[in-house]
Amino acid sequence: MIAKFLHIERNTVAVLLLFAVCGISMAQSDRMESGRLEFLDQIQEYLPDWSGGIIVTYETSGNAANIRTAGYDAINNAWFLASHSGCAGRAIDSWLYRAGPDDKELTDMAPYFGELISIAEEIPWCFLIAMRDNPEMVVDAELMDDAVWSVLYHAIDPAHVQPDRAPWQLKVDARTGHVLSNQSTDPNSSPAVEIDWEGTPLGLRVKSRTPFTHVRTRLDMNASEDEFLPERVFQRMKGHKIRVDQKLSALSSGYVQNESGEWVAGDSAEVVQPYNDPVTRRFRVPLLIAGGIIILIGVVQVYRKGRAA
Repeated sequence: MIAKFLHIERNTVAVLLLFAVCGISMAQSDRMESGRLEFLDQIQEYLPDWSGGIIVTYETSGNAANIRTAGYDAINNAWFLASHSGCAGRAIDSWLYRAGPDDKELTDMAPYFGELISIAEEIPWCFLIAMRDNPEMVVDAELMDDAVWSVLYHAIDPAHVQPDRAPWQLKVDARTGHVLSNQSTDPNSSPAVEIDWEGTPLGLRVKSRTPFTHVRTRLDMNASEDEFLPERVFQRMKGHKIRVDQKLSALSSGYVQNESGEWVAGDSAEVVQPYNDPVTRRFRVPLLIAGGIIILIGVVQVYRKGRAA
């Protein structure tokens, strides 16, 4: 009888423990969903009032050669990304296009999930816009004690996410809506991209994955619709490629670019003074003699004409 009672009591305890575990799990799930929904509800309030297109260019300084320009037009839902290695975008008429650096024309690009993530590290508001338009990409959101949202998300269609795939973590200032950083939660991932909003209407990267470590930026907060024409984006890509090729050529010759963008001769550069190249040095004496004779002849002719007059 006592053994039977103990058996029943053990079963009761096991059931109670199971209910407790389930309760904790449900509470955690409810908390996660509550934070997620609260963050998604806040997004629209974080976004600015749009008055025109935004274009930003990042160009590496020093010994790296990379140029990357991103543009977003919220009024027409158009965007583009142009670099020395290719371009892609959505035109004002919704055409999705792409091209490689050596292509002679643009081609169609297949639509893909969360496309604005492609330019979000250049234009941080696009993180929030992509999440607003694709709320299923947000896995969890938690408001931390320092008034910063920690948002976990996947940048691909959730239907294609493998169970072991590490999400990305976006940190957002809960008071201003400014994106502060973006990083994969994979422990083997690259360092976080950090965004600085001080003194600029658009957050700019101050720390990034290589090769964009030291950059110069150019920002246009009121870009015209013409800048979003696919052919204009294509030409911008070609211009970036030419500029990068020229820089690589200069670097291979031993020249370096300082922080102000000026080219200076490095230690390995062969600095040639004017009229001191090998060909000129070889014929310098004959050239000087010939030049002297020509000048002497000219002086004599002027003298004779003067005497004849």
